[in-house]
Amino acid sequence: MGALLGISVTSRERVVRLRPALRAGAAAGLLAMGVLALMSIGLALVLSGIVAGVAAVGSLRPFRVIALLSQVVAVVVAVAVLIAGFEVSARIIVCPQTGSASGSGPGFVTGGYHYECVSGQLHMHSGFCSGGGSSVDAQGNVTVTSTC
Repeated sequence: MGALLGISVTSRERVVRLRPALRAGAAAGLLAMGVLALMSIGLALVLSGIVAGVAAVGSLRPFRVIALLSQVVAVVVAVAVLIAGFEVSARIIVCPQTGSASGSGPGFVTGGYHYECVSGQLHMHSGFCSGGGSSVDAQGNVTVTSTC
């Protein structure tokens, strides 16, 4: 978001035409991240998003319709990229080589999921799970005992 704002202040002719979209995309991204991080650094992000939004509205004057449409597209793209990043990064799970682990997580678009790791093998399932675990059989192998 900072890179978008930094690019938007340059005076190149092509950048000047894209300035409303760059600023609107940065404002949308900062506001979205600020709301999600409100209990930590979110307030600073929200305030930065408001400042970027005011700058985006201020850069609308010379261009009107095309600039407004580019801002709407930039807002949609910025929020979509953030949501896609959250979806992907939440599902990057590294299983321990031995033993077991399990967990779950929400999804903005895809819904909740839960997983179990058993001896380095990942087993993912859709939906939430509040029960489950693992046990060790007579040969010392870890097995999944899920109640989902």
